[in-house]
Amino acid sequence: MVKITAIEAIPTTIGYHHAIEASSGVLRAAEHVLIRVRTDEGVVGVGEAASRSFVYGESQESIVAAVKKWIEPALVGADPFAVNVHQQDLAWLAGNNTARGATDIALHDLRGKLLGIPSWRLLGGMKRDIPVTRILSMGSPEEVAVEARDARSQWGITSFKVKVGTGIDADVERVASVRRAVGDDAYIYVDANHGYTAESAIALMGELGAVGVNLVEEPSPAEDRIGRRRFAVHTAATIMADESAPDLNSTVREILDGEARAISVKTTRTGFTESTQVVAAAVALGARTLIGSQADGMIGAAAALAFASAFPSLAREPAELEYYSTLTDTLTVHPLVVRAGTLTPSDAPGIGVEIDELKLRRYRID
Repeated sequence: MVKITAIEAIPTTIGYHHAIEASSGVLRAAEHVLIRVRTDEGVVGVGEAASRSFVYGESQESIVAAVKKWIEPALVGADPFAVNVHQQDLAWLAGNNTARGATDIALHDLRGKLLGIPSWRLLGGMKRDIPVTRILSMGSPEEVAVEARDARSQWGITSFKVKVGTGIDADVERVASVRRAVGDDAYIYVDANHGYTAESAIALMGELGAVGVNLVEEPSPAEDRIGRRRFAVHTAATIMADESAPDLNSTVREILDGEARAISVKTTRTGFTESTQVVAAAVALGARTLIGSQADGMIGAAAALAFASAFPSLAREPAELEYYSTLTDTLTVHPLVVRAGTLTPSDAPGIGVEIDELKLRRYRID
């Protein structure tokens, strides 16, 4: 029986083309950690952990420490196919969502490689073209409109997420500018990153309904439970939970309490094992599920793409799979390429990525 022999956690830093701004913080470089699960047969599974310290409290340093201090000792010598057992063995580890999630993806990548099967098939799905959402920068209305127009004309993208939270008038103008740039047939939703009070969010969505926007991600602070319920009652818009639903338990609570009717599924955050449970719970409770991005690079995007292709509820929604375009480089040999507004998962075993060792040496910071 194949056994896990080691787990590597390699911090890498790659620059962005420009700073990534949101109401909750600013990203100036992609500070990620490459996870590699090694076996006694020489086959290696890979995953990518993207640190978002101002959201989840994880940093490159904390992810590396969690892997080396707790996750690797728990998994060395174990069967890489026992992913449900591994999830239970690590359930005691509070927080560290991304460290655990990326390790889980690396284990699934490893399973696919050992069996010679792509992850989307191993998860019980089929190969599908997944429509891509462009996450727009938080620039001026004119700048954001140009970005959206270029994404549509160059790559055929027709789904857009607009960052809001700077003030109702400015946000309405930003979204309206994007609508004028991409046309009435494009799908647009907004993400406030908890930037509004519930009352202000209600007013915002009242204005945005006129430009065809009815989905808002994290409009107000998750801890304001009463306010979020008030939002759900007083607008026709749907709340999508993201940071407020970082795991299965909080996902179920958000839906049952009436605070969200859509869930952003981030495989980087919940791996494949818990993400499968999140999707099942959301479908059972009648909520939408969309693939979100935790500022994933090409590795994380490939994993999320394979996962989206495996589940009908995800595959019918646009997915945030193209965030890697904000990075100046990638660690993979074969880049993902958007065609006609979609990405297609690889037929290669696992999540379908090959690490470029020369680039890894260039960008690793350890």
